Amino acid sequence: MIRNVLKNIFIIISVLIALSSCKNKKAEKFDALITAKESRAFSMLVGEKGLETIKLNQLIAQEYGQALHTIDQQELVFDSIINDIKKADIVGLLEGKEVQLEAINYYRALKDLFMFSRREIVQEKLMHSGTKEQQYAAQDQLLVLARQKQVCYQQVYKSSEKLHAKRKKFEAENGLK
Repeated sequence: MIRNVLKNIFIIISVLIALSSCKNKKAEKFDALITAKESRAFSMLVGEKGLETIKLNQLIAQEYGQALHTIDQQELVFDSIINDIKKADIVGLLEGKEVQLEAINYYRALKDLFMFSRREIVQEKLMHSGTKEQQYAAQDQLLVLARQKQVCYQQVYKSSEKLHAKRKKFEAENGLK
């Protein structure tokens, strides 16, 4: 009798452990996709050989045309990241749609911030090759652009916070962490 009770308790505990250790593979896959895209963006923006480093070196060398081309390459990477997140299979994932939307919003905000460099480069080019009047106007415009860029930074910060909060909720709802 005691043996049967212990056996039943052992079976119940085993089943509960097995059920609690089962993770949603679809959720894991989506979470891994978001992490991979985060890594790709990070590498592009702050990596030693990333596109942002290349662009900054081109700007230092006053190679404005090449810097603009590098920005075009960055835009393609951002578009690829956004499209991959849009195409992700989130059907049936708790908080999946919310994370997907916040991730898309975050990468759009980040893209807007880094594409802003195009406008700055045009003004920098004028500062180095324009007439005195154009140089002064370019300096004034750079100040205006700096204020506008600050707004872009604020949008990135807010979007990043929202994405982080949604991911935490997604991970909790889907038993990932």
